[in-house]
Amino acid sequence: MKEEITLQLETPNGKSKEYNFEVDNIALQKLQALLGSPLAVIKHGGKGLFKSIIALIVIAIINLSFFIYSLFNLGDSKTYTPILVLLLGLVFTFWYAYKAYNYIYLNVTREAFKGLTPILKKVCGIAVDTASNQAKNGDTKLAKAHVSATEIVNRINNLPYLVKKILIFLFNRIAFSSIINEAWEVINSGDNEKATDVVYGKLSGFANNKIFNKNKFNWVLWYIPLNIVVLIILIKLL
Repeated sequence: MKEEITLQLETPNGKSKEYNFEVDNIALQKLQALLGSPLAVIKHGGKGLFKSIIALIVIAIINLSFFIYSLFNLGDSKTYTPILVLLLGLVFTFWYAYKAYNYIYLNVTREAFKGLTPILKKVCGIAVDTASNQAKNGDTKLAKAHVSATEIVNRINNLPYLVKKILIFLFNRIAFSSIINEAWEVINSGDNEKATDVVYGKLSGFANNKIFNKNKFNWVLWYIPLNIVVLIILIKLL
C-alpha cells in the first residue's frame, strides 16, 4: 500500500514549493520492525549478534573470574580490592555492551538503508533542486553548503518518526555538502534528473564505504586484553 507524502520547501526567492511523492507503507513497517526498539535491533542483529554475545560472555567470565580471585586473596591485598575489581569489571562489561549495541545497530541500519532508497532519492532530488535554484539566482558555488539534508528530512510531512530518526542518523554522518560539491557541475548544467542520480550514487557510496563497511568488530581483539591487563595491574598495585 502506497502513501503520499508532501513536503513544502521554501525556495531562495521566498516562495513555497510543494513536493509530492509516494512511499511504500509495507517497507516503512518493516523498517519500524527492524529498528523500533533496542530489543528489535538486537533480535535482527544477524551474525553480528552471535559474535557480540560470545564476546560478552567471554568478557563477563573474565571479570567474574578476577572478582572471585580477589575475594579468595584478601590476605595479600586491601579489603576493598574486590569492590574495586567488581566495579571496574562492570565498567568494562557495560562499556563493551554499549559498543557492541552500536555495532549491531549500524549493521541493522545498513539493511534499513536499502529499504529507504525511494525516500533517499527524493531527498537528493529536492537538494539538487534547491542547489539548482541557488545557481540560477546567481549565488556563488559556496551557496551549496546551505542545502541541508537533515533540514529537508525534518520538513517532510507524514513521515514516521522512526524513519526520520534513521535518515537524520545517516545524514549526520554523511558529508552531504561535499557530495553536492562533487556533483556541482552536473547540478549547474540544469539536468536535475541526472544530477539526482549522481548525488544519490555518491551518497550511497559514501554511506557504504565510510560508515557501514568501516563498522568492524575487530576492536574487541584489543579490548579484551586491555580488560585483563588493567585488572591485573589493579590487583598487583593493591
